[in-house]
Formats: sequence, C-alpha cells, structure tokens
Amino acid sequence: MSAFSIFTDRKKRKKNTQTPTVEQYYEKRARRVSHLRYFTLLATVLFVVYGFTVHGEVLTAENFRYMLKFLDLTANDEDTLSAEIRYDYGDTNRGALFKGDLAVLNTDGLTVYSREAGTTGSKLFADSFRMEDPRLVATTENIFAYDLGGNEVMMFNSYSRLARLSMDYPIYGFAASNSGHFAVITAEKNYRSALYVYDSYARQIYKRLLSNIYIDQIALSPDGKHFLALGHEAKGGYLHTLLQVYSVKEELPVYTASFEGELPLMASYLTDGSFAILTGSALRFYDGQSESPVETLSLEGAGLANCRFENGYVIITATGGGLSDGTEITVYDNAGKAVKSVPFGSVPADIRYAEGTLYLLTSEDLTVFPATGKDHTYSLGGNAVQLLFDEDGTPVVFEKNLTYRLTPQEEAA
Repeated sequence: MSAFSIFTDRKKRKKNTQTPTVEQYYEKRARRVSHLRYFTLLATVLFVVYGFTVHGEVLTAENFRYMLKFLDLTANDEDTLSAEIRYDYGDTNRGALFKGDLAVLNTDGLTVYSREAGTTGSKLFADSFRMEDPRLVATTENIFAYDLGGNEVMMFNSYSRLARLSMDYPIYGFAASNSGHFAVITAEKNYRSALYVYDSYARQIYKRLLSNIYIDQIALSPDGKHFLALGHEAKGGYLHTLLQVYSVKEELPVYTASFEGELPLMASYLTDGSFAILTGSALRFYDGQSESPVETLSLEGAGLANCRFENGYVIITATGGGLSDGTEITVYDNAGKAVKSVPFGSVPADIRYAEGTLYLLTSEDLTVFPATGKDHTYSLGGNAVQLLFDEDGTPVVFEKNLTYRLTPQEEAA
C-alpha cells in the first residue's frame, strides 16, 4: 500500500448523468438566486459598517436612510404609484416631484410624501419653518426651498434637510441645475447686488459683488460651470438692461451686452449651450458661440402676459394683436423658430410642453394640444394650481389639497 493510498483507494462517486426534472432545475436556480440576495445583503451591511467607520463625517444616518429608499430586495420589477395624495388645503401650497416622491411647500414649511402604491401618501419627512413668499425648485439631485424677499435657502432630499443658508440681505433671485449647483442673488453692505454660486454640498464656489448694477435674474448652465446674470443700470438718464455671461472659474464676465430702454424680465439656458433672455421689448436667442443673438423677436404691442422656459423651449403667452379671444400661446425652439401656436380663452395658470404636446392648465380644466390629432379638454376639481409630470410622462395635477395622476382614460375623455 502506497503512502497516498488513503486518498487513491477511495471509491469514485458516479456522475449523475440523468437529466434533471423541471422542478429540480428551477429549485436549483431559486436556491442560487436566494444565495445571491443574501450575499448582496451581507455586502451592503459590510459597506455600511465601513462607511460609518471611515467616512462617518459625511455618511450620516439620514443619508443612509435615503439610500435604503432605493434598496428593496423584495420589490417587484414594476413599481406602481399611488393614484392620489391628500394634504391640508392651502392657498400657498406649491408642489414638485422628486425621485417619485411629492414635495409640498407652503408658508409653514415643507412636507415630502411617498407616492408608492399602498402607502396612501405617507409622510417621509416634514420640516417646519416660516417663509413669507416660499418658492420651490426640484432638480434631479435635490429639493430647494427659498423665501423670495426673505433671507433663507434650504436644501433637502426626501428624508432630511441637507443645508440651511441664511443671507444677510434679502434674496432677489435663485437658480439651480441638475448638476447639484445653485445660485443666489442678494446684496451686501455698500453693494447693490451680490451673486453667490454653490456646489452640490452647499459650499460657496463663486462670489461676485456689484456696486452699480441691480441683478434681477440668474440662470445656471446644466453643468453648473456657467451662469447668466440679467440686470439693469441707469446711464445718461436711461434704463439699460445688462446681460452678463459668467464662468465660475473667472471673476469677470466672459460676455456682456446692453439694451437701452428695455426692462429685464427673464433668462434661461436652453439646450446645447444656447440660451434666451426676455425683456419687456424683445425675446432674444443666443447659440452660446457668437456674441450676437441668432434671433430677436419684437414684443412691442404684443401684450406679454407670461413666459415659461420648458425642456429647451420658450413659451410666450400674449394678450393682444386681435387674436381669437385675445390670448395666444406660442412655443419657440432654441433658435427662435415658432413650432406651435394656439389661441386660448384666457391666461393659463400653468403651461407645459413635452414631446410636441402643449398642456394648458386652468383651475378647472386641462386642455391638451397633441403633436398630431385634435385637442381635447377635460374637467378638474376646481383648485388646480400646477401640472407636473412623472418620469414615464404621465401628467400629474397638483391642486391646493390634492395631487393625482391622470389616467389614460381621463386623458382620452
């Protein structure tokens, strides 16, 4: 007997050459999937322990809870959303959708509701504070609440307040981008305007003080690296609108233009670096490359009632010029070309434009002008304030005490 006979003399196990049954096959697969789930859970636990140990100063309990919102090992492949959410009635209620949840802001604070099916609008987070003129902005990264004319800006996710900034002087304007950056227009002692830009961690990365110019509007580029400042100054007894384009890496503007006798109203980036500015006299489109506008549309005598920047388009509501019922809504692309124009009976409370379809909302009705086919109108509850959209493109009506999705049957009615 050799020294290794204890290993070589064992009887070899016969290989199972039989084809497994269907039940045996799926049982084996299910066992492997179950092991994989538990392995994933174990890896997550180890990651959390490591994170709290090594990066405890940035990985807080609130951030961990927010991460768990998107980790559900028992979840179905197809998520469904609650049909409606109710909350306290309020004339100052304003809403925004953030990662599927509903944020509601009013003068008494912010509340975030879950819209997952079966939760019946349960509260995920509530923060009480007082704002006289609350404004709500939601990007893909954060929720922002600020008090126009007040002093505070707050940054949230669905479960917590991430930052609270207090300005020494009133807030005159605000902008945020999907990069997580945001900007504030305010003032400082001996300066008429102060421009602050912050990164996604609410750290100030840019500051500009202006002693002789009032900045009225600000807009951030999608990547947060550039911004537009639209303001006014007095020269020779005349009002001048001043457009300035900035880079957050340079103190001075990279481009400046002035328009005599015009009142500054709005400014926004559109697509591919292009942007548009609105004054009381004209709507100008820039391609972001040349200094001169690629298109200038005169608004003299148009009876400008409203303007909205939406998905790279500019939507103008005008109430003059002998139009049907006195009001017409026109949609322009980023080159200043009119792509859609419809008459309407009144100035809408909210206007949205997506994939060639124009949505006009009043407190009682929603009128839809599709890219092709006939327009249709259907009745609402009488308290509609805003029209929002889910990620799948489904319209969501925000009322003063109720938010609900419009079903395909309702849209077709």
